[in-house]
Amino acid sequence: MGQGHLRAGPTAADQNVSERFELRRTSCGYTFHSRQEWPLAISDMEVRFDGSLTPIWAWKRLTIAGSKREDGNADTRRYDLRAGDVFIKRRDAEGALTLEKLLPGGRMDVPSGRRWGCGRAGSRRHHGVLQRAKLSVGGKTKELVLDFRDMIESLEVGTLARNPDLYEPSLGKTVRAYTFFGKETVFADENDVVIGDLAGMRPSDSLKTPELPALPVYGAPDPVHTP
Repeated sequence: MGQGHLRAGPTAADQNVSERFELRRTSCGYTFHSRQEWPLAISDMEVRFDGSLTPIWAWKRLTIAGSKREDGNADTRRYDLRAGDVFIKRRDAEGALTLEKLLPGGRMDVPSGRRWGCGRAGSRRHHGVLQRAKLSVGGKTKELVLDFRDMIESLEVGTLARNPDLYEPSLGKTVRAYTFFGKETVFADENDVVIGDLAGMRPSDSLKTPELPALPVYGAPDPVHTP
């Protein structure tokens, strides 16, 4: 389905960002893996989709690159999206375990043992969203968006729009341009695999700068058994 290794290009404000990702088909849907590295933090993510590329659940582990602890001071969260609402199970760096329901503008504690329902909710992982939407030039679509990249998650209705294709000099070819929320623009190839963004991320093999030093792994990601 698509994979890539993106790094900060010469126009990026932060020159120390790297991301590896893969979206692949499985026997029961699709799985998206991502590892994003900065000098001070590492974010490992996994998102599971059903056969129509609707997200079912997502998992994220945030670790500190310079940590002396074996787990990297991990903050681990799992987002269950099957009930039509978003429920967050979180284990913080101190080991405290919480279960919360994400509401527009805030959170609500959920009693222990709460059972999931069977419904659907949206997600904001660009690579899966683009391939599900299949927009033509000028097309737009709205959906419920869970943005869990930051420490404080947000839930709102967002718009994905496909802009006119453009020639990107740094890539030496014409690319598809998509905008999220009217402010975040990504570039994709003819298969809707993300190959960069307006902020300056570019395919690693297109850059002349050396690869960034590898950061600690702190154990293999374990979305099924954590938090």
